[in-house]
Amino acid sequence: MNKTFIIAEAGVNHNGKVSIAKRLIDNAKYAGADAIKFQTFIPDQLTTVNVKTAKYQSKKSISQQSLLKKLNLKFKDFIVLKKYCKKKNIFFLSSAFDLKSLNFLLKLNLKFYKIPSGQINDLPYLHLLAKKNKKILLSTGMSNLNEITKCLKTLIKYGTNKANISLLHCNSAYPTPMDDVNLKVLNLFKKKFKTQIGLSDHSQGTLAPVLSIALGSKFIEKHFTLSKKMIGPDHKSSLDPKEFKIMVQNIRLAEKILGKEKKVVTKSEKQNIKFVRKSIVAKKVIEEGEKLSNSNITTKRPGHGVNPMKFFKVLGKKAKKKFNKDELIIL
Repeated sequence: MNKTFIIAEAGVNHNGKVSIAKRLIDNAKYAGADAIKFQTFIPDQLTTVNVKTAKYQSKKSISQQSLLKKLNLKFKDFIVLKKYCKKKNIFFLSSAFDLKSLNFLLKLNLKFYKIPSGQINDLPYLHLLAKKNKKILLSTGMSNLNEITKCLKTLIKYGTNKANISLLHCNSAYPTPMDDVNLKVLNLFKKKFKTQIGLSDHSQGTLAPVLSIALGSKFIEKHFTLSKKMIGPDHKSSLDPKEFKIMVQNIRLAEKILGKEKKVVTKSEKQNIKFVRKSIVAKKVIEEGEKLSNSNITTKRPGHGVNPMKFFKVLGKKAKKKFNKDELIIL
């Protein structure tokens, strides 16, 4: 994969409405995303009745189930959205958060299956997905190296080819403080796990995703909303369409800037060689037959004469003609 695969994480920013989800798809396409990703879950399969929301999810202390029921889409809705994505020429992705939802998404034959950070230690979930040997994006928020290692071993043990697994560095704070982004973990992932890597980013702005490209990220996932002013748990920590488009443009520019691990004289700089490099020239008037020496030759621009790297070989040779000061030496 040459280009970075960029995912607009719509998540639950559709606020439970298919019409808003379609607008998110339209705008993700406009912004240049390769894929848009949603979240598929059945509220009472995901949480117990009494578990409360995290602070970023709601200012009021309410149950997660009551919040999630307002943000939920039905399986039939996701079928509609997948077809709409195909029409708009953008990949449809979704993260499953329970076994029924995972089984449903497996039937849709998605390009990638994203394991959310909260599922990294859910053995029944990992077992079900691993058996299908799908391409997996494993998000690593809230986990340590031991947990990541166990998850990888589990996926491989139950049937997933390691080459199909990519690790996404993630910090599961919304938004992530800049002190906690810690992009150099990507270097550790490459060395220790030898998989493709990427970033699921929850920091504010677009700097972290762009910087991660230089560290080898092949996948970028960033929360996406129509407007940060919308009501819901993830809107404030998301990028709006204009911001997301700028991020995509900067990522594509970063890819060009980084180039390849190959040193060549580029087409753009070849034209400057004769102006910036030097040649062997006469330091003063040199008569025909006179020996060339340090006292009568030197190196100066332009660079289309005798290469200065031959300077010592030229010393002691006889001038074949008269050279005026600053004239290119001809051997």
